[in-house]
Amino acid sequence: MIKRESQLDTYIIDDIHKILEYLQLGTTIPIWPEFHKYILYDLNHFHVKSILLTETVDREYTVGHVLIFHHNSDTLYFGFFGVVNNVKEKIDFLIRALIEYAKENNFRSIQGPINIPIIIYGWGFMEEGSLTDLFIGKPVNPPIYQNLFIQNDFSVKTKILSWEGYFKRIPEKEMNKFDFSEYEIFHPKNWDELMTLKKIFLELNARNLAFETQITPDIGKLFENYVEFVKEYGDLFMFLFLRYKITGEIVGCIACLPNPFRRNTQGNYDSFAPFSIVLDKVHRKKGVGLLIIKTIFEGANEKNIRYLSSPVESRQKVSIYLATFKAGLSLSRTHLILEYMF
Repeated sequence: MIKRESQLDTYIIDDIHKILEYLQLGTTIPIWPEFHKYILYDLNHFHVKSILLTETVDREYTVGHVLIFHHNSDTLYFGFFGVVNNVKEKIDFLIRALIEYAKENNFRSIQGPINIPIIIYGWGFMEEGSLTDLFIGKPVNPPIYQNLFIQNDFSVKTKILSWEGYFKRIPEKEMNKFDFSEYEIFHPKNWDELMTLKKIFLELNARNLAFETQITPDIGKLFENYVEFVKEYGDLFMFLFLRYKITGEIVGCIACLPNPFRRNTQGNYDSFAPFSIVLDKVHRKKGVGLLIIKTIFEGANEKNIRYLSSPVESRQKVSIYLATFKAGLSLSRTHLILEYMF
């Protein structure tokens, strides 16, 4: 029998409906039909393309995929990077195709993986030793991926740590250490009121989140899409704001995501992901961060939600302290965002 040599090649597609057919190659998180509207929203916004890896033996097979997009002329973002059976030579071939595309189009850097919409498909390559069960925004992959990217001169831009577990109730004695009389906590009364708070929410995040934690580009233009996802699978308690009574100014907020991949014995969703918590600097170290978290936990408990997994950028020491010492969570997963500089 004559052994036929396979031939690898790549080509680019830009039809978002065609791209949708190939995304599952690059993620273990399901591409459910009910998610298509959220996925297509982001794909359309960024005018994405996909690089497909093909292998020809007796005929041509699609064996790999990477999504590419950009928000400015400097950085090329990639996501949904995957190769069938995780074959080293094929992963390496697709990485080099990604670098060549960026070089030919004069990008100054490459960053990823950013799997849009990140509220469902998350960021990063998962480090070995992380939990691998299905959870919103938590990609799963073997370490061969990040290892080969690093061998191709990518470096770690940032680490995202997931603090996870059954959260514990924050005792009142902890709260009694602080005076909250100058602050008011509130949830939006309805989804329409939440949309009136969009500008404030985005401004709070922009001025308080460190640059390295602002991973997804153009997040303001994606806000409505993300709210629609929470509206379908979650609840209004997942958005909360903090007002400083003295000035009437809103000085803090938290946004959470539902996890539609996990249910309790009654068939109800029983977990969520606190996604971002921000607080203006002059109001920190007054216990109000703890107040925000306590209120969110109470809202979750009322919905019989007991479990959470919260992504925290590895340099955010205050958030890590709140997660470990106050909420009783443990580090369960680590994801790496990689960068290539020209």
